[in-house]
Amino acid sequence: MAKSIERRAMSKVLNFHCPKPFALRSKPKAYIMDEELDISSLVERYEQMQLFGKKIYFDADEFAMLADYYNSLGDNKEAEDIINEGLIMHPASPELMILKAKTLVFSELYDEALSYLNNIPDEGDIELPLLRIESLLHLNKTDEANEIINETMSKELSIDDLYVFITEIGYVMNDIDNFDRAISYLEESLKIDDSNPDVLIDLAYANEMKGDFERAIEYNNQLLDIDPYSFEGWINIGKLYSMNEEFNKAIDAFDFALTINENDVSALKMKALSLYLNDNAPEAIRIFEECIRISPDDESLYDSLLEGYEAMEQYDQMAHIINIKEERFGTKGITTRRAFLELLKDNFPEAHDLYNKIPEDEKESLDYYMLEGELTFIGGDLRAAEAAYIKAALLSENNEEIIDRLANVSVAQEKYEQAAGYLKQLLDIAPDYPTAKSRLAFIRFEIGTKEPFDEIMKQFSDDELRALLHVISGNENADFSSFDRQKMLIRLNEARENRVLFKNIKY
Repeated sequence: MAKSIERRAMSKVLNFHCPKPFALRSKPKAYIMDEELDISSLVERYEQMQLFGKKIYFDADEFAMLADYYNSLGDNKEAEDIINEGLIMHPASPELMILKAKTLVFSELYDEALSYLNNIPDEGDIELPLLRIESLLHLNKTDEANEIINETMSKELSIDDLYVFITEIGYVMNDIDNFDRAISYLEESLKIDDSNPDVLIDLAYANEMKGDFERAIEYNNQLLDIDPYSFEGWINIGKLYSMNEEFNKAIDAFDFALTINENDVSALKMKALSLYLNDNAPEAIRIFEECIRISPDDESLYDSLLEGYEAMEQYDQMAHIINIKEERFGTKGITTRRAFLELLKDNFPEAHDLYNKIPEDEKESLDYYMLEGELTFIGGDLRAAEAAYIKAALLSENNEEIIDRLANVSVAQEKYEQAAGYLKQLLDIAPDYPTAKSRLAFIRFEIGTKEPFDEIMKQFSDDELRALLHVISGNENADFSSFDRQKMLIRLNEARENRVLFKNIKY
């Protein structure tokens, strides 16, 4: 199983940050129901009127409350119909007009929303600037949005309005992937109220997207302090631990989640992925098999199971799962799968024969180009292999395995500068990618340029430098145990200058 693929899967299987537009997050003041008002009786009256075809008449605030009720149920269409009906009867109602603007923002009709907002009287409520800011940011009109933010912040806002304003701006910044500004606003929000779970979720999300898993874990732990029985909280912190390569902690977190929601397939799947990344393929396979028993129509489970069997070189089991996939989900991609399996078994003629049988409508897929690259590389057609991997890279940006193969095929063609570029890109994405650092060092050694060679040497530990000296010297019995770091670097630079025995280095 390619672990880089599993790490990407880990980041995609579950993502509990589901940002909603301000349109659905916030409630206008008309939504804040007085204690004496009973929403259930209002809903009952509304539904009876609908049932008997009677003309519907309510006050503006009652229409607003009804819209909020149906929004809370996820019935946005009903809520929108209520808002439109309310505006027919109360066309000048600011509450209903704001709700109408929110439906436009929710529908991502930002230009239309901005135009409509100009018709709403500004009574000093922060909802109007928030809706304008959200629309402008989504239209990439950042300067105009910033002007409104600064103008609003300069006013003497109540502490409640200030809290709502900076919190909502933080959410919107997350929505547009401006994670630094999201963190800035949300951290200020946290200073006012440190118990809002939505703020903690968004802070964890923003830090995760920035790659700061430690900080994301910290915020997720605060969320669990508030609600120790949050299923989503345990799942998300398990994902974060796994992405931070703290696999034992990840597995424990998923176990906690499973005590809350036993047999949840998503939690089981995440636990299995963590087990695999923790080099426990047998247990991962057992859990994937359990997931299939619970959810036999989830095709991704069969793919994960195939990866697990591949890691354990259980090729007969792989063939069995491929057959099951074909029976349950059809023939699409099956021939490519079987060709890859024959490659794993070093049965190149059969793999090539299957490759030639792949249907035309499956020949522009990532798997097809990867298979083409492998077969042409093995067959010695390096230019064709490079072309195939480049096509694959266009379909899967920053795919570690593809970049790794492009580096290898570049070395095989003696395009060392190009190979160095690919390996540097690979290390930027995955600093611990197996052998990438050593291979980049070997290439820098062959190229013979001092500065880039010294740069990659800084990334090596002392033990890694000794191992590199052994390889470059070509003398397995050489003893470098007494060498300090400086002496090893001097010896390596001497070897680089003399261009010693690059042919001894295996890729």
